[in-house]
Amino acid sequence: MTIKLYVFPLSPRAFKVLFAANQLGIDYEMVLVDFGKQAQKTPGFTALNPNQRMPVLEDDGYVLWESNAIVQYLAALKPQSGLLPADLKARMTAVKWQFWETAHWDPACAIFMFERVVKPLFGRGEASASEIARGEELMGRLGPVLDGALQKTRYVAGDSLTVADVSLGASLVSADQAKMPLEAYRGIQRWRTELAALPGWTKAVALMRPPG
Repeated sequence: MTIKLYVFPLSPRAFKVLFAANQLGIDYEMVLVDFGKQAQKTPGFTALNPNQRMPVLEDDGYVLWESNAIVQYLAALKPQSGLLPADLKARMTAVKWQFWETAHWDPACAIFMFERVVKPLFGRGEASASEIARGEELMGRLGPVLDGALQKTRYVAGDSLTVADVSLGASLVSADQAKMPLEAYRGIQRWRTELAALPGWTKAVALMRPPG
């Protein structure tokens, strides 16, 4: 049975799992969860994820939600890829960054995405100056942390691509459109350019189109 990925492709969290699946070469069926039509609140989708959020993975009756958990699941299906390292310490280093992404990086990036991408797309008014200022303050604290790691190694958790890069990089797929303040971070800029050249990234980008 083919894996199903329930996603709203314009979301960085959806992009995260699409990037992983395409980079790993995993066959899947993409099921659109149209936020514009509030599809995430339907009884059918709520039965899959009571949080009424996507992405969701369904694999032969097994249902998994939370984007980083899905990325790890997909990577575990292809252990030879090295995205989820076999060595315990290397794996925990990558997973550590995924926790950091969830707790810190994603919420900071999401401010710029919501104010400058989501609001115009769904007609929700002008960007909030106070929210942008809050995002800039957060990015001013977090940017040096990620950039510091990328000044030392090619990828976030070392010299090989891992789930950490998939999770953290996905937040930047619309960084230019969202005008995220990343200009000062040369490590992040170099890394982001490398990620954008990966086949899994380019395939996932091609799926990022508004529904309808």
